Amino acid sequence: MNASQASTAARRAIGILIAVLCATACFAGTLAFAQAPTAGIPPAPAGGISAANLPDTNGVHLGMFQDEALAVMTKLYPGDYLVIRNARFDNGQLWVARLEAKAVETCNNQCSDYMVVVFSTPPNPIEVVHIHRSIQLAEGKQPTADTTVASLRQKYGKDLASAKVGMAWAYDEQGRPFDPRGPANWDPTECAGQVTGVVGGQAGSPLMVDAPVMGPLPLADILRNLDKDLCNRDVYVTARLTQAAVKGIPVVTRIEMSLGEKSLQYRDAIAQQQYFEAKQQRRQQQQLKNAQQRKSPSL
Repeated sequence: MNASQASTAARRAIGILIAVLCATACFAGTLAFAQAPTAGIPPAPAGGISAANLPDTNGVHLGMFQDEALAVMTKLYPGDYLVIRNARFDNGQLWVARLEAKAVETCNNQCSDYMVVVFSTPPNPIEVVHIHRSIQLAEGKQPTADTTVASLRQKYGKDLASAKVGMAWAYDEQGRPFDPRGPANWDPTECAGQVTGVVGGQAGSPLMVDAPVMGPLPLADILRNLDKDLCNRDVYVTARLTQAAVKGIPVVTRIEMSLGEKSLQYRDAIAQQQYFEAKQQRRQQQQLKNAQQRKSPSL
């Protein structure tokens, strides 16, 4: 990759990565520079995130480590039904950026179960930060709308009355449900699905994530922008049901679900920017040191 291509890739990567992925814990030594005010950033639970306490779908929990989620997905979607999309971080580390899977067809292509699992990025521990699941139900096996809603409430608890489209649930990072408050035009059902992450290349052809050039905004401004979005905190689950009528009874033909660990994504975005700002500042300091060490020409 030449300098021009690297610069272009860098700007693109920062634009992609700044909304998501990479936690703060492992940057203590790296971030000797470019520290930003931390007021307003949702703190991690004192004992760390326990994936078992966070919501799941199909046994894949938010907060799961990469190997844990991969083990569950491999069992659910064997062989070619699971696609592992890799990426390579700025420091050369290869990791699984996301998993994409479609269940074995057992109903003559009338039904499907599709899942996407998105992970945070290195150099920190890699965890599940977003899950999307789409379930298409076959004719004759479509549950009633009342049964489906009851099942969702049994699994995730009482849904939010403030949800305007579909159903939504909110939790803190210890998995305790709560009712977030916002302006009248705010819809919590939008929160779980908001994710911008590293897509990853084709299997075996990883995407290079390399961002040595800074984004257009300094960290302090990025922090303010992230802080304005009410969806950048806490943990959300949403479900939207597509319905039809069979003999006058509402049945569900499709279920679309999203789960998002938003506080972790917030911290990750800040840590990611800090990493690249620190790298940029180290490069600038080295350039200055090299310049100072050069001998002056004979005068």
